[in-house]
Amino acid sequence: MDAMTDVYLHHGALSVSNTARSIEFYESVLGFSVDTRLVVQDGNLEIVHLKKGSSYLELFCRRGVAPLPEHAADHERDLRVVGTKHVAFCTANPAAVHAELARRAVAGLTPIFDGTYYKYFFFKDPDGIVLEIVSRKREGLGNAAANEAEPAKLE
Repeated sequence: MDAMTDVYLHHGALSVSNTARSIEFYESVLGFSVDTRLVVQDGNLEIVHLKKGSSYLELFCRRGVAPLPEHAADHERDLRVVGTKHVAFCTANPAAVHAELARRAVAGLTPIFDGTYYKYFFFKDPDGIVLEIVSRKREGLGNAAANEAEPAKLE
């Protein structure tokens, strides 16, 4: 048996400025709940693992954290910088999720884009971190070199 066959993505991690505000957002907007929570480094760093089903999201909140860099708040500009670009959440009904996020007046909500393999849209958390909702249209990405729609410009 190949040692790598049971390796899978466990979580993504985000650095946030306010733990309570971020927990409230990810719980009320996306349905996550706190799984684990600890404070380390003499109280200077709080680490929270949020869970929804088998998905985890890790939040880091350090005292005196710098704000989100300007390029990271603009998805198009951020694609020109090496690093993590966003966290994506999946749904079978992107239109319903989009309507609910619009009803809640969530920041940075883009229109739904109709790509070759996915319908998708973006929005932002309270710190301006880019999040995505995706819905797979069909199976068989294969060696896709498909021309998806241009990256969305987030406001």
